[in-house]
Parts: sequence; structure tokens; C-alpha cells
Amino acid sequence: MLIVVKFGGTSVGDGPRIRKAAEMIGWLRQQGHQIVVVTSAMSKVTDKLVSLAEKATPEHGGEETWLADSLPLVRKLERDHLEAAEQALYNGQLEGVRNLLKDEIHGLERVLKGSQLLGEMPRMSYDFLVSEGERLCVPILTACLRELGLSAVGLGGDEAGILTDNNFGCARADEERTRQGVRESLLPLLEKGVIPVVAGFYGRSLKGRPAILGRGGSDYSATLIGSALDCDQIWIMTDVDGIHTADPRLLSEAHTVGEISYEVAAEMALLGAKVLHGKCAAPAARRDIPVRIANTFHPERRGTYLSHQSRPGVTALTSVRQAGLILATSREGVSEQFAVRIVEEKRRKNIDVMLRTSGLNGATLMYLVDQLNLNRFLKVLHRLKDPQMKLSIRRDVAVVGVVGEKLEEIPGLMTTIHRCLDEAHAQPLLFVQGASPHSIVMAFPDQEDLLRRVLVGLHRELGLSLQGVGGGTRNLGCDQNSKS
Repeated sequence: MLIVVKFGGTSVGDGPRIRKAAEMIGWLRQQGHQIVVVTSAMSKVTDKLVSLAEKATPEHGGEETWLADSLPLVRKLERDHLEAAEQALYNGQLEGVRNLLKDEIHGLERVLKGSQLLGEMPRMSYDFLVSEGERLCVPILTACLRELGLSAVGLGGDEAGILTDNNFGCARADEERTRQGVRESLLPLLEKGVIPVVAGFYGRSLKGRPAILGRGGSDYSATLIGSALDCDQIWIMTDVDGIHTADPRLLSEAHTVGEISYEVAAEMALLGAKVLHGKCAAPAARRDIPVRIANTFHPERRGTYLSHQSRPGVTALTSVRQAGLILATSREGVSEQFAVRIVEEKRRKNIDVMLRTSGLNGATLMYLVDQLNLNRFLKVLHRLKDPQMKLSIRRDVAVVGVVGEKLEEIPGLMTTIHRCLDEAHAQPLLFVQGASPHSIVMAFPDQEDLLRRVLVGLHRELGLSLQGVGGGTRNLGCDQNSKS
């Protein structure tokens, strides 16, 4: 079988974990499988790079101060990866990895110094900078595989053939061109028995420069590659056992869902489930490729499988905090032209909006937007609105989604949800039924006790606490849920 295996940031969070990831790939090769590896950056590295990039503007203390503050952070980044390499590698591969890491760091420094001269961080430079974490991780993981006696080669996401538009900051892949590019880049390697180790999160734009796929985009990289290669399975390896029925940090009763449809998984991602990138399900769904979300540290556990299914029922609850509730209001009524322009602009910039609805006889448009997309979306609204339109925003909002298959066919569902809210003394700021066939969406003041009461009641009354746990062990011979 051909399996695309993606490792998340915690799975490659330090040297010993990178070594463990390599050993897992070695075990899969011993089972006779062909493997393509996609890796994220080491945990927290991308956050540090984003913070660095966002400070590269005159309003953050001036150009000279910013560069002087940045270079020690770059040195720390280099030391952390050198330390990880020393922990992961036991013999002759270390010196070559040191040289590759130093080359990447020098490239990062050139981008920072160029941005200082310009007085700003260009969008193309931003994407190069924040995707550096993946490029730093690739040589370490590749060298680990070689130490285990496996033939492996490291590639950037652009070199692997992922091709995107020019929407730097949140690019959209061109799946047709990517299919051709990935097959040309990776199939010859696989035919020779080589394991490609690909930097996730970014591809090559039409301008020939790295363009990131949005936060969490390494999942998207994996399903794009898997779809292009018509692989048998895609594994998303993370630090949890799969998709849960609710956020286990807020609800101890939450448990792993054994199987979920591609569409519901995508809806959950849009409504705040962080275990999966929102766009990653679609390429796999189009090729009917099973996607397994599983725990790197307990790979014997079954995890969650994404597939085509359509049984009516509530699958899970999603929750996201620090979201924004935006109201665009006009006495004359919000024009259809304005609404269409907003849709076109957010599609062009790949801005994800959790919910859009209207009220007050068309005089108001309402949007729920998570913290990551909020400021970008507000810039679009301010630019497109007319002088008579007023924008108001509430930032302290928690969003809860009831997600599942064919919710409209479940008898008494709405009655049960409203009873739970009454028992939790929870008055929604917004309650929308039917915006999607897969979800019912509510917004509340962002108060942890209130959110916890809502989740506990819904989880119990909607039967999620009674379902069989889907996170048990299974035979990882890879013969189940496979296309072969």
C-alpha cells in the first residue's frame, strides 16, 4: 500500500520525538508499504516565526530596534534545531544536517535584513519566513530515516509539486496542476524505493515563490499529495487519539469518534476543531481516500477515520473561544451587491468565516469569525462598506456547534437543544439552524463556566456520552479501510 503520513508539530517537537517518528516510518516500511512523509515544523516554531514577521513593521518599535531584537531569536531558533539534530542522530549524518540548517538560517536572515531595508515585510517574504520551520525540520527527519537504513530525500512543499495561486498568507492549491506536479516529482522517487520527506504548510505560487496554505496547512499538504498520488490511505499523526465528541479540555466525558464523514470533519474544522485543517478533507473525499487521524505516541490505537457515510445523527460538539460577532447594519438595507462583494473578496483572500446570516428584514448582516481570521475580515468589511453602513463587533464570543449528519431528520433535536440551554441558564447571542445541513451554530458570551455548562448538557442529552468509544486498539496491518 501507498500511505502518506503527516506528522504534526508535537509529533516532531524535539529530537527524541523526531527519532520516534522515523522509527514509526521504518516499521511501516518493514510491513512492505510505500511511504510519503509530510512534516510540520517543530511545536511552537511557527508561532514564533509569525510573531517575528508581524513585528516587522515601523509601528513595532522602529526598523533598527526590530532587527536587533530579531537576530537573537533567529540564533535561538538555530540552536534549538541543532540540539534536536544532536538528540535525534546517533552517527555520521549530523555534520551534513548542521550545514543544511545553517543554510536555511542564512536564508532567513537575508529575508529579515531585506525587510529592514524596505521598512516592511512584503507578503511573499512573510510566507517564506513563517514556513521556515518546516524546512528546518525536514533535514533532521530525513537524516533519521537514513540512519535507520532507509533511502530518503528531503523536499520543500514547492519542490514536491504543490502549486498554488498568488494569495500569499493563505494560498489556495490548484489541484489539477498540483496533481501533475506531485506525480512528476514524487513518483520517480517512490519507484526507486526512496521515501520523500516533504515540508508541509506551503507550495509554489504562480510567481515561483513559497506561498503558505494557512495555519494548519500541513494537513492540507498531506491530502493534496495523497490525492495526487491516488494513495491508499492518508494518516494525520498528532498528539491526540483522533477527533473527539467535544473539547476534552473542557469536558472530561469527551471521547474519540471512530468514524466520521469528510463533510462533517470539514464542518467541525470550520467551527473550531483544531485537530484538522478545514480544507484538507476535500481532496481526499474527491478521490475516496480514507484519512486516519491518530496518535503518534500511541499508534496502536484506532483513531478516527474519515470516509463517505450518511447515517443521520449528532457526531460531536465544537467550541471556539475569543471569536468575533460582527454586525453590518444599514438603515436602507444591506445591498445584495455588498453581500456578493464580501463573498467574492473572502473567497479571493481565502478568509474562513464560521457563519454568515442576515436579520432585521435584510438591514443587518451577521458574521461569526474566529480570532485568526478576524482582523483580515474586518479590513475587507471596512474597505467595502458604504458611508451609511455601520459596523459593530463583539470580540468576547464563544461559538458552539452541534455537528452531524442530516440533522434535520433527527426528531426532537431542536427541542432538546433549547431545553439544555434553559437548564444551563445560557442565553445565546446568536442561534442559527440550517445554515449548513451538518451543523447548528450558537454564540454566547465567552465565559468558561457558561461554556462548560452548555457543553456538559448538550453532550449528555444528545447521546454523545452514551456512544461506544471509538478509540480502541486495532490491527495496524493497514488492510482495513483501504482501497486496495
